[in-house]
Amino acid sequence: MRKNPQRLAWIVLNAAFVSFCLLAILIPLGIRWFILNNTAVQSASVALTSGTVLLTRPEGTLSEAVVETIDNLPEGIRLETDSDSQATIEFKTPDDSMPLGTLQIYGNSDATLLSMRSPRFAPSENPHRFQIWLQRGRMRVSVAVGIDRPIVVILETPHATIQLERPGSYSVEVRDTDSQVAVRDGAATVTAQDRTLILAANERSFVRDGEEPAGVLPSERNLVQNGDFETSLSYGWTTFQNRQEVDESPGEIEVAVHDGRRAVHLNRRGSNWAEVGIRQTINRDVRDVASLKLHLAVWLAFQDLRNCGSLGSECPLIVRLEFTDTAGNAHEWLQGFYYLIATGNSTPARCVTCSPPTGDHLQIPNGVWFFIDTPELTELFATVGNPPATINAITIYASGHNFESFVSEVELLAQD
Repeated sequence: MRKNPQRLAWIVLNAAFVSFCLLAILIPLGIRWFILNNTAVQSASVALTSGTVLLTRPEGTLSEAVVETIDNLPEGIRLETDSDSQATIEFKTPDDSMPLGTLQIYGNSDATLLSMRSPRFAPSENPHRFQIWLQRGRMRVSVAVGIDRPIVVILETPHATIQLERPGSYSVEVRDTDSQVAVRDGAATVTAQDRTLILAANERSFVRDGEEPAGVLPSERNLVQNGDFETSLSYGWTTFQNRQEVDESPGEIEVAVHDGRRAVHLNRRGSNWAEVGIRQTINRDVRDVASLKLHLAVWLAFQDLRNCGSLGSECPLIVRLEFTDTAGNAHEWLQGFYYLIATGNSTPARCVTCSPPTGDHLQIPNGVWFFIDTPELTELFATVGNPPATINAITIYASGHNFESFVSEVELLAQD
């Protein structure tokens, strides 16, 4: 080799050229791979809805109680609820600028946020992605609408893997022997024992321990049309505006995307009383249903009257169900929601001019999505003396002087 320096020079020159070519190819490819695949942790927060919720951070063994909103949740955090608890987890993009979805965790649940990742750079075509382990209990998943980049939610349970890839609303429950999934709106893929099942809107299934998915089953019937407000309010709904003074604002009713949900926006500013709302005629026989429950998502943005006014009838959001009992008598059930608390006992907790079975209005948080799931309505309605026979109509409205509210996911679910 030493006797042939030209040969050595050529070897070095060729090696350098090959190295240069490799670097010229690999460095741009490496940079491209990094830009397309690098991720950042999403901005996630948890807010207490009711009861006691315990939070365990991945680096610790001691649990802490959630008493107010906790921001910047890390990956691997665990949440546990007792029998009467609820918590809401909200996911946003890493820069906290855009909502991606929410989880509503109900009582006796144990869930871990395994992964919450979004692409770091705009050229990436990868989806926003979060992965949850649900050991036990029930949760409601809402995937945001109006997001340019796809969103993928993966729910792991002891019995199945459930993947959600479309905007919509989903319910998942894990019991000792099985996992159940219901698609209210959207689509879900359920995988267990190497078998995959695809569920569309208004379909459900379950997976027993060690078995394949049970197949596509009908979900509870939603007696409300266009409750997700995907189409114009002219489909299924009528609107109304009433006011005390004709020269004041009648209020506004519009469908808008608010914090990741398509919702009805009720807004009004004025000095005297007014109300604005939407109404839908249902006229459905419920004498043979085994269960009847109301679900909706509510966001209270503003109110000026404390509680629901001096008569308990002016809430920033009220739901009214009209029904007829088996004896032919007409009734109304009314439920109001508010966040601004009255001092003392001067303001009633319920509508004093309304007839039973109306109950106390609910105080809920201000400026967050709050999920309403009523108790069994057939039992509640039967307290008037006779069981319900027909659900006639549902009305959702805001009443008072100044208010601003949003409502979404309106579902009156009947199970045969």
